[in-house]
Amino acid sequence: MRGLALSLLLTCTTISASAAGRMIETTGVLTAGERTLRAGDELPNSEVRLASGTATLAIKGGRFLLKGPARLTPRKTSFRLNLGSLLSVLKHSADRRFSVRTPSAVASVRGTDFFVKVDARRSVDICICKGAIEVTAKGMKKLPLASQHHLNYRFWSVKSDTVHEEAHMSDHSDEELDILRSLLAAEKP
Repeated sequence: MRGLALSLLLTCTTISASAAGRMIETTGVLTAGERTLRAGDELPNSEVRLASGTATLAIKGGRFLLKGPARLTPRKTSFRLNLGSLLSVLKHSADRRFSVRTPSAVASVRGTDFFVKVDARRSVDICICKGAIEVTAKGMKKLPLASQHHLNYRFWSVKSDTVHEEAHMSDHSDEELDILRSLLAAEKP
């Protein structure tokens, strides 16, 4: 209960204009260079690493669950995920776009719940948990995807093209989405 109270308290705090976001809590060690990030710390605009465990992150209008091992570079309007998985819940906003960039594909959204996983072989799983996204990749036409409950695709590079196929949902749950949604609902307008 103490962890949820801390999460809700930190969810209501503001993020400075220069920060990419904020770390809410972690079950592992989230680092930026040599610095260990603590609950409430702002995310730098540079790569953060999570050796194992999870980290709950916030941007204005969005909440994320990062699972390690992970390497992520946060920005205000996009995250670069080089390894690990990222479960995302974003409020709908007609004037703001957000994307998750990976070695093989880019998932762009306006407001939706989605999951992106990059494995050590650089294949990418993208699940539209609820809502719509557009996936772009090298050698591939834009791929609009929509779902009301978990539509998962796997993407990987072959020579100068990107190949994709429908895949089974894995490594995230409706319960995790519900937790992120409740954290986002507590955000002050």
